Amino acid sequence: MFHRSARGLLGATALGLLALAVPACDGKRTSATVGGSPAAATPPKGPLADWDGVAAALILTGQQDGYLEPCGCSEGQKGGMARRLDLLKKLEARGWPLVRLDLGSLIHDPADARGGAEEERIKLGIALKALNVMKYDAVALSADDLKVGIDKAIGEYLNVGERPKVVAANVVPASGLESVVARAVRVKAGPIRVGVTAVLDPAAFAALNDPNKEMLAVKGADEALKATLKDLENDTDFQVLLVQEAPPATLDLPGRAPKKAAALAKAFPGFDVVVATSDVPDPEREPSWVNGGKTMLVQVGRKGQYVGVVGLGADRKAKPRYRLVELDLSYDKKTEPLRALVDEDFQALLKEAGVVEDFPKHAFVDGAPGSTFVGALACKECHEKTYFKWVSTKHARAFDALTADRRRDRRFDAECIACHATGLEYTTGYRSEALTPYLKGNQCENCHGPGSKHSAAPDDASFRKAVALTPERAERTTCLKCHDADNSPHFKFPEYFDKIRHKGLDTYDDPKVHKGIDPKAFAKP
Repeated sequence: MFHRSARGLLGATALGLLALAVPACDGKRTSATVGGSPAAATPPKGPLADWDGVAAALILTGQQDGYLEPCGCSEGQKGGMARRLDLLKKLEARGWPLVRLDLGSLIHDPADARGGAEEERIKLGIALKALNVMKYDAVALSADDLKVGIDKAIGEYLNVGERPKVVAANVVPASGLESVVARAVRVKAGPIRVGVTAVLDPAAFAALNDPNKEMLAVKGADEALKATLKDLENDTDFQVLLVQEAPPATLDLPGRAPKKAAALAKAFPGFDVVVATSDVPDPEREPSWVNGGKTMLVQVGRKGQYVGVVGLGADRKAKPRYRLVELDLSYDKKTEPLRALVDEDFQALLKEAGVVEDFPKHAFVDGAPGSTFVGALACKECHEKTYFKWVSTKHARAFDALTADRRRDRRFDAECIACHATGLEYTTGYRSEALTPYLKGNQCENCHGPGSKHSAAPDDASFRKAVALTPERAERTTCLKCHDADNSPHFKFPEYFDKIRHKGLDTYDDPKVHKGIDPKAFAKP
């Protein structure tokens, strides 16, 4: 599911990147290869086919930001949890034991989410179930995920069961909630024992405006990590730290890792891998190395477009490999059971909760005061040629696109309805097929604003001005509400605007077009 925030959707695949070459160092791992075994006579096909000697692999993801899948509005979209599962299955087929870790931030900020707060709450539960299906071992506690409400987030954590375990070394749950958050987890992957912990930036937690903050106590990261790392070093071979940093992340190493993650990596050289938050969807392909080349510092980007894979060799002294894998079109976005979880279970929950029908609404303030949405058929009464121009465009068929694939019905998904119906966020806008069928599709009023006043009194200059839209305003704001970098990455205003341009198609010399109509005759179920 996609949001209004921007990202680049097309890029060269990371699968063809060369294996990372790093110089020898004085740390406990000195070889630049994994294991050092010779290449197989017949190399395996698929992702990371050039890697050999892998005794176990770490799967690193995070900051999904609510992008459970490519929305399908345009070609070439990357990412999605079903594609991630496809990658995991292919790596498992290589016989690699996997340790699956997520940095958290599974959802988008509910206050800025196109689908609204209730959809994000439901999405958190679905994202956790997806991690459970993919057998994730740990997910870091994130302030972003707590924005649905700390009590609601804890409820979703408890519902998902024992896997993945929510981890934060510096977070202490209130009495009775001790099982919600673990200081660390230990995972056996083949011959290698991996210890995993995480920290939540106290500043990120402090910024939350939530009446239930007493359910969690957050202390300083350094104090918590000192004891946790010591425990992990006693009974694990390889230690991983997930760092949830408060935004905006101040870059320390240029173009690389946020300041706090880099500082913790240097302060606690016992960690072999530190995973940091990112401010951008597309992270650096190669890791930074600190502590004389011992500690790998990585970012996996935002919106679930990439998976970081760390290859561990059986030789304890071998430096691990790292590859950032792009979830592009070579991976199956319909991998079961993740497809069913997102396309069916998630949609059923949205329908049951009435997310679209009960979407929070507000008055339209840029038009004629008191004007309401009436639908394109009302506009047709005076603007007949313009109406048929609209009918010839994809805007008119936008709602039909939501049900074109019977296994992918999106009529109850507010993120989709926001751009495939008319006026969802406004008081008199779209509510449902049953209640407002006259507002299905991307109609005139999504661009021009509610038209009841103008249609009732077409010669009133103030009402005409209220629904007027200049190309300059359309390019600057209106079109970009839906044609953003997520859903319409190839959008070019002049080219697209020419397809819908309708100025001067109608003449208004017929006296009937000046009499006005009763808009209520059109705005009814």
